[in-house]
Amino acid sequence: MDNNKIINNLYEFWAYIGKTTELLIEAEDYKAVCASNSDWPKRVFALSDKPDLINEIINLSSIGKLPNMITLPQPNKLKSNPKLELTLVQRNMAMDLRTIENHFTKSENIFQVKSTADAIDFANTASTSFGYKVDGKIVFKISLDSSRVRLFNYIKGKKCLGCGIIYFDSYNNAGLHMIGTVPNGRGLGIGTRMTKRLLSEAIENKTNYGILQASSMGEPIYKKLGFIGYGELETYRIHN
Repeated sequence: MDNNKIINNLYEFWAYIGKTTELLIEAEDYKAVCASNSDWPKRVFALSDKPDLINEIINLSSIGKLPNMITLPQPNKLKSNPKLELTLVQRNMAMDLRTIENHFTKSENIFQVKSTADAIDFANTASTSFGYKVDGKIVFKISLDSSRVRLFNYIKGKKCLGCGIIYFDSYNNAGLHMIGTVPNGRGLGIGTRMTKRLLSEAIENKTNYGILQASSMGEPIYKKLGFIGYGELETYRIHN
């Protein structure tokens, strides 16, 4: 699996969200999603290797023209920049689905986002799970075309305890995104059940690879499911 195609799924997903919500900025050397009421996916990404591009982005962010978050692959030279703070490191991972039978069970507690109320539940669950604001309006808009994006809630006892997204990209790969569990639902296997549901969707859709970006905590879980690690992705906050 090409590491660049793993990253492409994430970037393509963010660009899709930006286009669908009319929040995308497409410049020659980068892309950005500028959401005013959401921290997701409010960031600059898909950077070229143009000299001094980082300083240009920092300056545009300082005057409110761009978000204050940058995501890009490792290796890079951003750690030495005093105006940037490393906030997140993720492992790019992939699983070849072309020869796998669909043995992933579908939990009866997992439901696809179909309505505004579902979208609000998803946004609240994601916000609580990840510690940043997710806008229910963005969630609902991207839920409307299930041929590209499918969002799911994990419901138990009328409470939404988990969430997850699958995005089908232009390379026929399926990206698993925003797999999260609220604090009082952790340790119950909800994240694993959600991952298996998304993999089941991917296999039924006859995609080539299931791909994701894993935290250090999540990486061992995904390895047990059959994912293989590739490169790393870093996110930096701009201090204006």
